[in-house]
Amino acid sequence: MTTDDAIIQSRAYVRETDQAAVQRIWREVGWIDKDNQTHLDDFLADGDVLLATLDDEPECAVVTVPGTLRLQSVDLPLCAVTAVTTSRVARGRGMARRLTALQLAKAAKKGAAVAALGMFDQGFYDQLGFGSGSYAHDFRFDPASLTVDVCRRTPRRLTCEDYQQMHAAMVARHKLNGAVVLDSSLMLKAELAWVEDGFGLGFGDTRLTHFLWLAPKGDHGPYSVRFMAYENADQLIELLGMLKAMADQVYSVRMLEPPEILLQDLLRRPFRNQALTKGSEFMSQHTAEAYWQMRILDLSRCVAAFRSFGEAFQVNLHLTDELAMSLPEGAWSGVAGTYVLSFGATSSAVSGYDNALPVLSCTVNAFTRWLWGVAPASRLAITDQFRAEPSVLMALDLVNPLAAPQPGWDF
Repeated sequence: MTTDDAIIQSRAYVRETDQAAVQRIWREVGWIDKDNQTHLDDFLADGDVLLATLDDEPECAVVTVPGTLRLQSVDLPLCAVTAVTTSRVARGRGMARRLTALQLAKAAKKGAAVAALGMFDQGFYDQLGFGSGSYAHDFRFDPASLTVDVCRRTPRRLTCEDYQQMHAAMVARHKLNGAVVLDSSLMLKAELAWVEDGFGLGFGDTRLTHFLWLAPKGDHGPYSVRFMAYENADQLIELLGMLKAMADQVYSVRMLEPPEILLQDLLRRPFRNQALTKGSEFMSQHTAEAYWQMRILDLSRCVAAFRSFGEAFQVNLHLTDELAMSLPEGAWSGVAGTYVLSFGATSSAVSGYDNALPVLSCTVNAFTRWLWGVAPASRLAITDQFRAEPSVLMALDLVNPLAAPQPGWDF
């Protein structure tokens, strides 16, 4: 243990005494400035905020909030890591890694089955057992090129004061595999408020059923869709039609592809438009990246939520988990161990070993990715620490042909 390690302490956030220090940390990492730091209180209000200190001064903060993450049709209790920030003077000490590990251990003891976060880059959170999620498809397009009908209904105007209605709509939205819900409406309020000149448009009489929250830019865009909720296909098409109705003024819209569709199918001449607008402020473009990660915290609960698509299959699982290396001795140490996995109409993970079964050896990072359908076993055997005989990999491919998970909630 170094001298610096010896003086690092962790404790819970206390607003009255720590607010200024946390605001300073967030300013130093460039997430806020003095003009919009007031929204940070809402962001932290419903969160579990753990601080690491140097000489009793907060220099690192990790925020988590509860929610759910869907596996197939089951909503599992989620620990969402919504912010990891380290001050300028505390870099390189491992504070963020160890503080995040403590938050994961705490969440696991409280009953969270899975954790997820948005990553600044791939590699850092792998040390804590996180595996990258699936690609999110980012589209920039001329709304006039949408092939849907222009929306003729008049939408409701939404402001940040409608955050509770928008949160309720996000909770009630149509959800597929991988869908995330965060319990905190105040955190959503802060996210809405941080969008400069943000505005919302939606529909619903007695309650808000579907809406968009957008970040405008100049007279002609690009407009960015920051939040989007809908309960069925008709409502999704109506929201796209509302974007098309803006095309008389707005030349470009940016949005993540809704998980229910291939957005390119609803764009007229997408390749032509990309070529004609290349290099323009209003360029049409389609990119993809995995910006989020997740990891299992409760193996038996996550496996029990899974239903096999193929024939029943059993395998021994030898699972490794690097999380323990970032936690103090005696703390919850992750999910490493040897298990017998059974997949079928019902599935289970039971501690033990069966000599009659084949063996799968992998990290919790890779197993999480396989279970949620981020990548099949045969591909993970190439890119991740996921080892088994070819016949086992083939069987696992048949067990789980899940659609790629999409959170649908940026955090």
